[in-house]
Parts: sequence; C-alpha cells; structure tokens
Amino acid sequence: MKRMKSVPKSYITKVRNFPDDSGLAYEKYGKSNNIRNYTDLEILEMINGIYRDSKTLLADGNYFLELSAVVASKCILEKVTYLKKPTEEDYRTNNHNHISNIRTFYISDYFLITNSTVNRNTQHRITDYLYRIGFLNKGRKDFAGLYSISNCYKTIHNGKYPKDLFHPIKRYVNGLFFKDDYRISDFTVESNLIIHS
Repeated sequence: MKRMKSVPKSYITKVRNFPDDSGLAYEKYGKSNNIRNYTDLEILEMINGIYRDSKTLLADGNYFLELSAVVASKCILEKVTYLKKPTEEDYRTNNHNHISNIRTFYISDYFLITNSTVNRNTQHRITDYLYRIGFLNKGRKDFAGLYSISNCYKTIHNGKYPKDLFHPIKRYVNGLFFKDDYRISDFTVESNLIIHS
C-alpha cells in the first residue's frame, strides 16, 4: 500500500495485549486466531477494516463485504475547481470542463457494487474507508462535506472518466486485495458535469 494513516505504536501494542477489547474481526477474517501472529502493519490494516487474507473489507455501514462478490464500482462527482477561470463563452461551450483545465475533483461518495444483496444493499459505501487510510482529503469552505482528489493524470481513461477518479479503486481495492489493478474494472462516474478530453 502506498500510504495509510498511522496510529500510535502504543495503540497497536494495546491491541496486541488486549485483543478481545479491540473489536477486530481477525479470528473470523484474518490469517490466524492468535493476534501475536500479526505484524504491526497487519494490525494497522485491520484497524482500518482491511482483511487481505480473506479479501474482506469493513464497509462504511460497519459491516463486512467479501470483495470477491464485487462486480463494479462508482463514484459521485459533485464539483471541480479550474486552473483557468471559466468565461461566459466557456459556460456556453463547456470548454472549461476540458480535462487539462481541471485542478481538483470533489466527490461525495465511492461505492462498491454487488449483484446480490449484502446487508440489505447492492451498493456499498467505502468513502470513509478511503478517508481513513489517507487517500481522500476533506473539502473545506465551499466544498465542506465533499472529498478532494487532485487531477494529476489530466487524462480521460478509455474515453469514459477522469483517470484520477478510478485510482482509489485501482490501488486500494484491486491492487491491495487482488494484486491486479483492474480486477474490478467496471467503473462509472455519476455527475452533472461533462468532462471531456
């Protein structure tokens, strides 16, 4: 994993010494029933809801989702900021929404999608998970309640969606759990914005 928010070493030690109080589901979804068989990194991952051995993730509704059941993913894009301030002509022609002019994307949610119902849902929110591990940043001021992603690639992937928006699914679901960046490749972006190349 590229990055993950850390916790104090004392907290990991506390989990290791008092596993029954930790709330971790390592006995059910982990590699061992003995907490002492886990590295600090593995405990940190479980604190963040990641159980790689069973390919299970703690979804935002506080329930476990087996990722082998996931068939698609999506995000909801609400707003963007621009490198060059749009003109009235840009608003008429949508020129301002050229991928090379986008500075930052602001999304409200990410979801993993299953064909069958899990915890009474087929769409499973993972926005808090992506924030917990340090991928998403909270928006401020006009963007309060949203999460920001920088437009680093400035590319429309397969002519469908901005490449940066797929990145958290690519790295923190596909890569992390399956070691295959495109294991879950059916990805959609729901938005009123039309971003073009």
